[in-house]
Amino acid sequence: MAEQPDIDRARLIDELSLAAKNAEGDAKADTWRELWRLVLPLERWFFIKDESETLSPIFLKDGDSVILPVFTDSERATRFAQDFGGPDRVYASAPGSMLTATRQLTQGGVTLCVFNPQEEPFAVTPGTLEQLADGYVSSGEGQIVGVRGTDPQTQVDVLADFARKNPQDLKARGALWVHTLLLESWYLVPRGEGENMQPFAVTGADGATLIVFTEAKRAADYAKLRGMGELDAVIAMTPDEVVSVFTAENNPVTSVQVDPQHGSFYTPVDQLASMLEIAREVERKQKAASEE
Repeated sequence: MAEQPDIDRARLIDELSLAAKNAEGDAKADTWRELWRLVLPLERWFFIKDESETLSPIFLKDGDSVILPVFTDSERATRFAQDFGGPDRVYASAPGSMLTATRQLTQGGVTLCVFNPQEEPFAVTPGTLEQLADGYVSSGEGQIVGVRGTDPQTQVDVLADFARKNPQDLKARGALWVHTLLLESWYLVPRGEGENMQPFAVTGADGATLIVFTEAKRAADYAKLRGMGELDAVIAMTPDEVVSVFTAENNPVTSVQVDPQHGSFYTPVDQLASMLEIAREVERKQKAASEE
């Protein structure tokens, strides 16, 4: 059902980080470029949640510097989290979610984003990270998950964009999920054939993340981007069916990521049932109000 973590990619990231720090002249610039070509298009970056009730990352102090630790895979984040509340504090986010907030990070006093601080760390200021991302996308080299080259295309995108830009606004996030959970269907990328067909998910140290799309075309486009080829059809499930199937006991899915190439938002799967119940209650109240 899921894609296994890429151990070779993790090793290559470490090797390029070390080489870039030791290189000189043109070789230094070329090696840094190769490193960012690996890191920027990753499907998810990983963070350690702080002790607040919101989904906010920890920040560390080093003298006068305020540092945001970022991890390129869940295993690194899990190891680092042992000193910061344990593995339950690890969460994933599309790179675009952080890149959208780089100005807020700078205004909030963050001086450096340090990637993989326990292994072969490499650091960059939030502003430089934004420039690197803009250059990568505008050059046509590739895409960054959660970064769009156009304005929001659907109501889901609009709500996701607003929620991402206003991370402390719980009502904004609630409105996003209510709208998403009340959609007629969610779409998933199929893997395998016949009785062995399963929806595509990405496996990490804490379980599998189910990749869900709010439009069939988005699922097909994602499969093409990931090198899965042209799809004849995608899997369509109602949100109720997704909740029923993927919250069942012994199911390996632990989280859900929606529209990774567009709005890109995420929730632990064990929260889905209560979120769906809230969405249905909102729907009932709206229907009652319209009938008065």
